[in-house]
Amino acid sequence: MRLGSTLLAEHDHASTVAHLVTQTDRHHRPPPSQWIDKPLGRYDIRSVLGEGAMGYVYEARDRELQREVALKILPKRVESGHEPLGLKLFLQEARVAARLQHPNATTVYDVGHEAGIHYFAMERVHGVTLAGLVERHGPLPARQVGYIIAHAARALDAGHAMGIVHRDVKPSNIMIDRAGFVKVTDFGLADVEGIDRIKEASGRPVGTPGWLSPEAARGEPVGPASDIYALGLVIHFALTGKRLVQAETRSGLVRVQAAAPSITASQLPQAWPPRLREIVAQCLQANPADRYKSAKMLAADLLHSLSPVREDVTVVLASDITDGAVAASPWRTWIVLGGLAGLTAAILYWLR
Repeated sequence: MRLGSTLLAEHDHASTVAHLVTQTDRHHRPPPSQWIDKPLGRYDIRSVLGEGAMGYVYEARDRELQREVALKILPKRVESGHEPLGLKLFLQEARVAARLQHPNATTVYDVGHEAGIHYFAMERVHGVTLAGLVERHGPLPARQVGYIIAHAARALDAGHAMGIVHRDVKPSNIMIDRAGFVKVTDFGLADVEGIDRIKEASGRPVGTPGWLSPEAARGEPVGPASDIYALGLVIHFALTGKRLVQAETRSGLVRVQAAAPSITASQLPQAWPPRLREIVAQCLQANPADRYKSAKMLAADLLHSLSPVREDVTVVLASDITDGAVAASPWRTWIVLGGLAGLTAAILYWLR
C-alpha cells in the first residue's frame, strides 16, 4: 500500500504474530475421529484439523502428488441421485474457493466423492485461527489486529471484485500461519454472482449469529458491505476478547443484530488508538451505504494506521511532488552545493 515505515512495520508485525501462532499451535491437540488412518480416494487421512460450516477438515497426504493437504469431508453420506442442501452448500464452497485465487485465501486443489462421501482437498495451512489466538493469549495489541484484519480484507476485496460475498466472516474463519501469513477460509455460505442461488438458503439469515450484519440478520440480500460490517465485529473481538453483540440464545443474537444501531467512535474503548476507533465505527454503521465503500479501502486505512508516524516522508529529486513525499527545492540544492564547495576549499587551504 505504501513504502517506507509502513512496509517496515508490516514486516515486524508479521514476525510478532508468527511468534504467537507458533506458541499457540504447539499446544493444539487434535480430537479423535473414525477417519484417522483411513484412505479416501487418493488421500490418506492423518488427523482432525477443525470443523467448518459445511464439514470437518482433516490433515491428509496426497499419495499421487506426495504433499500434505487439508481435506474437507461432508459428514453425511449422500445417496446417488440426491442433492440435499448440505451437499449444495458444500460443493458451492469448493467452487467459490477454486474461483478465488488470492494469496490471503485458501486454495482448492481437487474435488471428489467415493461411496457417497463427498470431499475436496485444499492447501494445508500450518497455523491457528484468530479465535484460537485470542482464546489462548487474550486481547491482542492494536497493531497486530490491524495487520491481520487488513490482510483478511484484501482477500475479501478480491472476492467482492468477482461477485463473491463471504457471508460468514468471523474469527474462526481467519487463519494465521507460522510465518504470520493470513488466510481467509470457509466460503461454505458465500453468495456468488454467476452461480445459481440456492433456493433453500434464500430469505432467511445466513451466517453465524453474533457475526451478522443488520441486513443479514433480517434475511435481506447482502453485498460486500455485509462482510465489512463483520470485519468490524471481528476487530472488536480481537481487541477485547469479547463479542460486541451479546444475547443468551442464538435467536436472541439474531434479533439484537437485526435492530443494531450505528456505532460511534466515542462508544468504543478510549484506550484504543483514535484512528482505529474511527475505522471500527465506520465498519459498524447500520446503513450499508455509510460503511467503507470497499474492503480495499478498509485494508488501506488499517495498514496506514500501523505506521509509527502519520506520513512517510521521503526526499526525492524530482519536480513533481507525490503524496507523502517532499521534493528537494532548487534553493536547498544550491545551499548544499555551496556548503560542499566551502568545505572543499577549507580542506585544500589546510593541505597547502
